[in-house]
Amino acid sequence: MVLSLTLAVTVAHVSVDGIPWFPGVRILIAGMYLIPILAATLWFRFWGGLLTTLAISLFSYVHLHFALVRPTESQHNQLAMIAIYWVLALTAGALLLFQEREKARRLAVEGQAEREGVVQSIKGLLGALRARDEYTEEHSLHVAELAVEIGRRRGLPPDRLDVILGAALMHDVGKIGIRDDVLLKPEELTEEERRRIQQHPQVAADILRPIRGAREIADIVLAHHECPDGSGYPLGRDQAHIPVEAHILHVADVFCSLTESRTYKQAWSESEALAMMKAEAGRKFEAESVRLLEEAVAERRARAA
Repeated sequence: MVLSLTLAVTVAHVSVDGIPWFPGVRILIAGMYLIPILAATLWFRFWGGLLTTLAISLFSYVHLHFALVRPTESQHNQLAMIAIYWVLALTAGALLLFQEREKARRLAVEGQAEREGVVQSIKGLLGALRARDEYTEEHSLHVAELAVEIGRRRGLPPDRLDVILGAALMHDVGKIGIRDDVLLKPEELTEEERRRIQQHPQVAADILRPIRGAREIADIVLAHHECPDGSGYPLGRDQAHIPVEAHILHVADVFCSLTESRTYKQAWSESEALAMMKAEAGRKFEAESVRLLEEAVAERRARAA
């Protein structure tokens, strides 16, 4: 579109050369170059406007020297128009840059307010978890610490680490909807009770989604028990349809669950838990997350030694 406008004005500009029209006609046609300059600035931002202005200025300068002889006043008018092209391009580009920065600043402020709202909501839900089951809150804090460490080793940016943190803190909030006689049962669960437990990611996602700014957290929580081979729950997704943050959360959650004591089982050693998870890497757990988990555990052991 910008190229078409520029060519149309150029054709008009060249066609009137040497025709004894009123000088104002040439000025009017030269002024029409302002349209593609503005269009390029709006569509292609600052540098698009500058490049279009450079091309038009070069043409105008060459045309000024090789066109048919014209009065000095006309030459001065054309040079003045070239200056106007640059003033317009620079002014419009600067205004757009200012507008974009102001929009980015406003979005950052809104994003910060949204994140603070999510944090407050998470604190409230953690309080509900504490009242229902202190173990679940403590477990969620351990999982959050480990999941963020794995995400950091994976090179995820800070905003994705924040999402992992929120998802890890909230990954078991769906257990609020499970009866105590099932959630706290010391014996092995029946098949029906196991199916109820396996619905807690869906319940958690349903709780989180209405919270402004928590949709991504809800999506990760929903998928944090899915497996690369499609054998996970609640939706049976395969690796291609599981967010990387959910893979990380799954690995951290299972490792912490295995190495923590519960009413119905003894804690595994870290070595035992890692051996099992490495054996299932690529099937039950994403291989890269397991590898980074092993790195994190080894470094923690080295620091403690």
